[in-house]
Amino acid sequence: MSLEKSYELVGRILATLLLSGLRARTIAPADFGLSEGRDDLLHFVDVVNWLQREGMISAGTPLLNGTFPNAQLTARGIAAVEAESFNKAGHASVRKAVEAKPDGKLQADTYSKIGSFVGGLLGGFTQSVSGG
Repeated sequence: MSLEKSYELVGRILATLLLSGLRARTIAPADFGLSEGRDDLLHFVDVVNWLQREGMISAGTPLLNGTFPNAQLTARGIAAVEAESFNKAGHASVRKAVEAKPDGKLQADTYSKIGSFVGGLLGGFTQSVSGG
């Protein structure tokens, strides 16, 4: 899988959890248009695990089919989606972009931009912690 596809999946997962507020929900590969194939399943599990390790979301132990129960944004995840520098031209946050299209009709490139933005934020968090 390419980094671009991973960014898109990150964006889709965060948008879904954002629209759920702080209510925990179950997330599964099929929720994000992924096939039941091994590559898609492993990609989904890896992305969710990465989001958990980075402190963006919390979720229960995954089931064998890749479903994660009790998924929700963490305080760090909320801070990321509230950051007012997502769209530098309009100074919109990820939350504002997602809530403008709550039916999930964002374009794939918008989800990729969300994932890339969050990845950049996490890199900035790492740099500030390491003194870099």
